[in-house]
Amino acid sequence: MDNRQRAEGVVRALRRVNFQGSIFGQSVAIRLGLSESDVDALELLLDTGTSTAGKLSEVMGLTTGAVTRVIDRLEQAGYVRRTVDPADRRRVVIELVPERVAGVEAMLESLERAAVAEVGRYSADQLEIINAFLTRMAELTQAEASRLRTQPEVDPVDPAGAAEYVASLAGLSEARLLFRAGMQDLRLRPGRTATELYRARFEGPAPQVRVRDGRVLVQYRGMSFDWRKRAATMAINPTIPWSIEVAGGIQRLEADLREIDLQAFTLNGGTERIQLELGPAHGEIPLRLTGGAGTIRLERPAGVPVRLRLTGGTGQVELDGATLGAKGGETTLESRGWSSTADRFLLEVTGGSRTLALVERPA
Repeated sequence: MDNRQRAEGVVRALRRVNFQGSIFGQSVAIRLGLSESDVDALELLLDTGTSTAGKLSEVMGLTTGAVTRVIDRLEQAGYVRRTVDPADRRRVVIELVPERVAGVEAMLESLERAAVAEVGRYSADQLEIINAFLTRMAELTQAEASRLRTQPEVDPVDPAGAAEYVASLAGLSEARLLFRAGMQDLRLRPGRTATELYRARFEGPAPQVRVRDGRVLVQYRGMSFDWRKRAATMAINPTIPWSIEVAGGIQRLEADLREIDLQAFTLNGGTERIQLELGPAHGEIPLRLTGGAGTIRLERPAGVPVRLRLTGGTGQVELDGATLGAKGGETTLESRGWSSTADRFLLEVTGGSRTLALVERPA
């Protein structure tokens, strides 16, 4: 094996480390009920102590608006707070809430302890070489990420048209769907072929779609500053239970889930309009919308109760035909039968909305 082959082997190994690091970050995010960007911001703050929104935007490669939404979510969840910089009272800094992030640190420390034990096997000279290599690779990766963000996104499969994806059910008994990064339109509906896990059609730039152990991850390559070109229609298998998470914000989301055994639904990043048509509940099903919304409409079967926890207020709430007017601050509402029924929906809306309608669909 010559040096070129050895170098290529090292690069492949580093790519595997990066991939597994991404999976680890996603696992932490899922455990905390946050998005991956939220966890990335927490890790940066754990390293630096404090930061400004501008610095987070620069390091994370996000727009100032996207970083503001990340900070808003973390502040609402109690992980960070905004304070005035004592050295320059015109500047706002973001700092961690120590007692709140202790659990996050515990998750990260388990991996750090294992890594420290592993690198302890190397000599001082070897560690200097490893440190220099990783530092330089971090710089190169940051430079390449910056270059990609300044280039227009291109769909290598079909730049002018739509891309289609399909995956086999392959004996799965349940599945989890995760959408990453912002987009304009997303439509979800039940599939019509029992042997397919999903069938999807993407308009605009084509995303990466990975399936592993029942986890379907849809993630757009690089960074797009024109998310309005992104739209997707996805049909998911109605014969197995699904958990669904959409992170990064979306303008419009329409989900016909009447035939889907829904286990959980999460939207992080806000939306202009969301409509969920739900099927029967099996147990208490959590529905979480974080980041604010314009219009929310949730339809459920007759006789299935719902509880609403609203933080941030709304201009108008409709509950089963009764208009309740504006609600401010924190509000909790329940439909008939909530306390006496185990099969029910729990809707949590953080960040407020313009209008919110909870509708019982006729039998």
